[in-house]
Order: sequence, then structure tokens, then C-alpha cells
Amino acid sequence: MERGEVWLVSLDPTAGHEQSGKRPVLIVSPAAFNQITRLPVVLPITTGGNFARTAGFAVSLDGAGTKTTGVIRCDQPRTIDMAARHGKRLERLPDGIINDVLARLATILT
Repeated sequence: MERGEVWLVSLDPTAGHEQSGKRPVLIVSPAAFNQITRLPVVLPITTGGNFARTAGFAVSLDGAGTKTTGVIRCDQPRTIDMAARHGKRLERLPDGIINDVLARLATILT
């Protein structure tokens, strides 16, 4: 599991306004962390996300040349057990998208 990879997982169970259901997620934690913990930090990808789009917390995959579509919700990071959630690797995103995501995430976390 490496930063920049998109995996398909079920995010259930969730609570409140958390993204739920089976959906793609983007791994944002570095490979070394993921290898040691087996618990990557991920961001959900959705075709909705109107709040995140309006607030500037979303990175769009439109025109990125990826199989995965929608927006990456930088406002909803979470740590998941990929094995317990039966995650499946889908693809790796372009570096430009990853850099944009990390910049928005840094704005939220710093």
C-alpha cells in the first residue's frame, strides 16, 4: 500500500456525516507507515461531496485520465484496516493530483 494508490473498500460502519458504503479511497499516508501499521490513512472518493466542493476541500478527478471518477474528500481523512475491509487496489493517481491533495490536507491539519 503506497501513497497515491486508489483502493476499493467498504467504509461501513460509520456515524453521522462520515462517508459510508463501498467506495474508492485514496491512500495518503507514506508506504513506510502503511507497511509498519497496516493501517493506512485514506480519503474517500465520491461523486457527491457538494460541501467539500463548495468549501474547497475537494480535488476533482475530472480530466485526470483515471478510471476512478468523482472528487477526493480531503476533509474526511481516516485510518482503516485495509485487510479487515477486504480492500482491492484499483490504480495509482497522477503525481499532480496527489500533490494537490496533500497540499489541501496540510492546510486542514496545520
